[in-house]
Amino acid sequence: MKKIESMKDMILIKKLKAEDKFELPMDEMFFEDLHNKIMMSIEKTEIKPANKWTKTWVFLEKKTMNHRAKMKKVVKLGITATTLTLGLSLLNYSLNLSKQVAYESNEINKSSILSEAQKNPAAWSELVVNYQNENDFYADVLSQRDLETMVEINQVIAQSL
Repeated sequence: MKKIESMKDMILIKKLKAEDKFELPMDEMFFEDLHNKIMMSIEKTEIKPANKWTKTWVFLEKKTMNHRAKMKKVVKLGITATTLTLGLSLLNYSLNLSKQVAYESNEINKSSILSEAQKNPAAWSELVVNYQNENDFYADVLSQRDLETMVEINQVIAQSL
């Protein structure tokens, strides 16, 4: 038990213990009056709908969902995932295809330039030195300063001379 610190506290405790001896009447009238008072206060009380977020246990509640609704969600998720995967794979395929076409066209252009350089090395030696003619297709290719192509052309010209 707690230790009583002052005389006032001790007197207060004695008075409270003396008042504890209250007995409720056991007659029928008392309980009917008590019941009527309780019911009147209930009738006057206005019940407001509870806000979902005011409950502290809202995140612990388990939502019940029927089997059909779960299956609909699974099917929708599957269709969405399949569509997304298919779209991304088609995008990847088209990008790879465009890179491959660009590489092959570049290789075809290089081979045509090399074959033309082998046919007429004297004209190409002048073209390599002086490629300012904008109307010439091969000069336009050389003006892009593709170092590898220029080295290959010089090697072909050197070998044919």
